[in-house]
Amino acid sequence: MRNTPIEKPERKISERKASVKSSFAVILSRLRREKRLSQRRVAADLGISQALLSHYENDAREPKLEFVVKACDYYGVTADYILGRTDNKKARTFPVSRGCEDTPRFVTAACNVFEKLDELSDPELYAAAVDYLSVPTENVAMLLRDPFMPYDPARDAEQKMAEAALVANLRKKRPTKI
Repeated sequence: MRNTPIEKPERKISERKASVKSSFAVILSRLRREKRLSQRRVAADLGISQALLSHYENDAREPKLEFVVKACDYYGVTADYILGRTDNKKARTFPVSRGCEDTPRFVTAACNVFEKLDELSDPELYAAAVDYLSVPTENVAMLLRDPFMPYDPARDAEQKMAEAALVANLRKKRPTKI
């Protein structure tokens, strides 16, 4: 017997919220301990009381978005990492520049790709796609920093290796069309 369409998403959302909440507490505490910092020091640096930080680390209180952003900046990690959505502390990012007419199209396409990858729930495939898409973006960033930098064929090889890894991963895990 199938679940009704309403029941299944509601259960998934509540399970995800509980998982993200407890993951945040564990990860927040782990990040502080990895840096060998006291709660008092971190709380002072983040502009909150030690008691409130303790509540966050013990999953007794849910932080506001403003605190999550501050904590990410403080520890140098992504929001996805601190919320337990990825194991990668630092994601490769694609900078968005306002005023560029092509940026929204690129960002929309990238968002669609990553939404589909999220649906597939395959971290290995997700990482392969990020590696593949990051190489040309990093190439452009390097050229913007130094337009006269010498051509490096190794960057082309890195792109081809990332592409081959992505294709192999897709074919291994998704033998049929999506």
